[in-house]
Order: sequence, then structure tokens, then C-alpha cells
Amino acid sequence: MAIYNWHDIGDVPFAPGVYAWYYTPEITAFDLDRITSDILELKAGRGTSAAKDAVRDFLDETVFRYFREQPYSAQLRGPLKPRYEGQIEHRPTLSESLLERIVEEPARLATIRTVLEASAPNSASPIYIGMSERLRTRLGQHKALIEKYGELPDPGASEEDQRDHSFAKEVRARSIPPSRLFVVATVIAGPPGTYVDIENILNRIHYPLLGRN
Repeated sequence: MAIYNWHDIGDVPFAPGVYAWYYTPEITAFDLDRITSDILELKAGRGTSAAKDAVRDFLDETVFRYFREQPYSAQLRGPLKPRYEGQIEHRPTLSESLLERIVEEPARLATIRTVLEASAPNSASPIYIGMSERLRTRLGQHKALIEKYGELPDPGASEEDQRDHSFAKEVRARSIPPSRLFVVATVIAGPPGTYVDIENILNRIHYPLLGRN
């Protein structure tokens, strides 16, 4: 198993195996200065509630929006009852106590920033898990699609190619900075095709955000 940053994808071996993409959230020093100033100003002028709302919006903008789940399609029905159906949106929630602690002590955000940047991969879920007979080729295709995404996949493309386009499209739709992506690649030595079985199991254990099969 080895970790490859965005600019090191070309160093991945030409070998069969599985891989997992990760995204590392980024809170910049400018972001911290801005939200700290907002907290102090709002707390003094409009009160704690307004400051908590600002913190909630800040964390959604810098962290949670990148990890928001796609909507679920849901139906509700019963005997002789009206039927309801539609999309259920994912709404990330933050505890009131967390917001209060940050409002009272904005310096906590600096520690949160440091830990978040060090969280992947050991304390983070992958956003995509895949496999390939030739890891470097497949991951190079991912990188190229993300860098210049805009073309629709050929309707006759393989299921694998369709998934690659879908992943690139989601990365772009969420405005995920490619430079904050990295991949963990594992070469699989075993009977031919073992990497296919492993990828299948890993997807069902970790349920990656941008690629489930």
C-alpha cells in the first residue's frame, strides 16, 4: 500500500490492484481570520445566536458541502392512504454545544483545522474505491478526466468508463480542488482477478461517497 499525491499519480505501478481516493478538507489562514472576526463582531452586536449561525455556515462552506450525500428517492404509502414520494436531501447537523464552544473560544478552529488536514486517510472514509489490471493507467485516466472534465461519456462506453466519468463529474460539481485529492494504491498479488473481489468487498464496507457499486 502506498500514498500518491495528485502530482505523483504517474508514479503508481503498472500492476493489478485496488485504490481509494481521499479528499483532505482545507481551512486556510485567511478563512480562520475571517470567521474569527465575524464571530467577535456578531457576538458583540447581534448576540450569540447570530455568531453560532455564522460558524454553522462557515463549517458547511469549508468542510461539509464537499461530503454531502446525494439525495435519496423515497416513497411513503399505506393501505387506503395517500402516497408520497420525492427527494430527501442530506442536511449535515452540528451540535449546539459544539457551536457554543467555538463561539466562546474561536481559537478552537485552529486546532480543528490542523486535525482535519491530518485526518486522511487514517481517520477518513475514501470518497471513491476502484480497481484495475493496470493501476497507473486507470488512475491516469481519472486524473485526466478531472482536469479537463466537460465531455459526456460515450453512451456505448463500458461500465468502468461510465463510473470514471461519473466520479470526475462529481468532483467538479462539488468544486473539490484536485490538488487536495490523493490516492492510496494497493498492488494485489494473488490469483488472477483477486483485485476485483477485494474492490467489491471494500465498496460494501466503506460505502464511498462518489462511487458505489
